[in-house]
Amino acid sequence: MKDSKSVYYDIYSEFYNVNKFRELKSIMHHGDNRLNHINRVAKMSFIISKKLGYDYISCARGAMMHDFFTKADLNKKDTKFRCFLKEHPNIALNNANKYFDMNVIEEDIITSHMFPITHNRPKYAESKIVCIADKIVGIYEFLRYELGFTYVLAYILSVRVLL
Repeated sequence: MKDSKSVYYDIYSEFYNVNKFRELKSIMHHGDNRLNHINRVAKMSFIISKKLGYDYISCARGAMMHDFFTKADLNKKDTKFRCFLKEHPNIALNNANKYFDMNVIEEDIITSHMFPITHNRPKYAESKIVCIADKIVGIYEFLRYELGFTYVLAYILSVRVLL
């Protein structure tokens, strides 16, 4: 039986073998690149869903695809911030359909990860996990990369570990 790290690596490898997916490394996202953002969300979702006894493979796969789009996939109207927030899940779903086979949980993860900004409410526990993990990771990345709160975050994490 494979350990969790090997299972996660197998999932990650499936996606990283696709050229378009690797392009995400060159796109800025929350002060870092989109590939790192996706990986953080997928790892967190994988760990949480596994600990809670949910479908951790679908959870990690859906998280890998939740922001699967490049600048070339956006049209002019999508670049307006409000429109971008609401439309990018559909763009990510279209890309995911071109490159990967998905189940209904993975599709729901992609389309609902921006709830409540979009009206697509997560239908599955796995979708809720990714939706929350995406927000936690987004806040972490904003504080760390955009505001430079690296030392503050390190302090908070070290205090949490000590308690």
